[in-house]
Amino acid sequence: MFVLFLIMRILLYILIFIVSLFLLIVIIPLEYEFKAKVDEKVSVSANLMLFKFLKVIVSYKDKETFYQVKVNRLSIINKNSKKTNKTIKKSTKSTKRANKKRAKEDLKTKKSNFNIMDYVEREFLMDSINYIKNIINIIKPKSIKIYGIYGFEDPSLTGMACGIIPVVTKLIPTREINLEPVFDDEIIDINCEIYGKISLIIVAIKTLKFVLKKNNRRKIFRKTKKAETY
Repeated sequence: MFVLFLIMRILLYILIFIVSLFLLIVIIPLEYEFKAKVDEKVSVSANLMLFKFLKVIVSYKDKETFYQVKVNRLSIINKNSKKTNKTIKKSTKSTKRANKKRAKEDLKTKKSNFNIMDYVEREFLMDSINYIKNIINIIKPKSIKIYGIYGFEDPSLTGMACGIIPVVTKLIPTREINLEPVFDDEIIDINCEIYGKISLIIVAIKTLKFVLKKNNRRKIFRKTKKAETY
């Protein structure tokens, strides 16, 4: 009896820990960090952090993807995935071709059942636009840093980039951009760092509010008419 009670007590502690961790993830804003470097190759890393207690890392470099999960600096999951086997690549290509063919057939069937006019309604469109705006405002980064040098084989292209980049950067909020052109060499060496926070509970509330509205719910979960068969 004592052993059973002990097991139940341990399971209860584990359950409390899991629920508490879930509530922390949902209630407390998650920090995210994205870094990219473009030179001869492209390397990317993305971090998702909760008070630096829980950290999820995904990085890509030299056709190799690395996954890592850390809890209080203790590595829980470490995984490397690199495809080098040519036979695997060939089988993957054939699978992709088969999937594309199947997807095209499914798309034809869906098109016969889909009528865009069922969704073109001012109220629904305005609600959708406002929902997208709200989500973008929640997840938009707090800071963006882009720095490095660039130059193309044709100096005129470098000159065009010099004119376009300042116009584009004005559209980016909270940015710190320092890109230097090089006219006498072909070179790309650019670094990008993005930092922000996501409040999952606010995202969930906004999503539920949008989905549960009667008119939106009717549109989203509208059943398409079955294609007539002869």
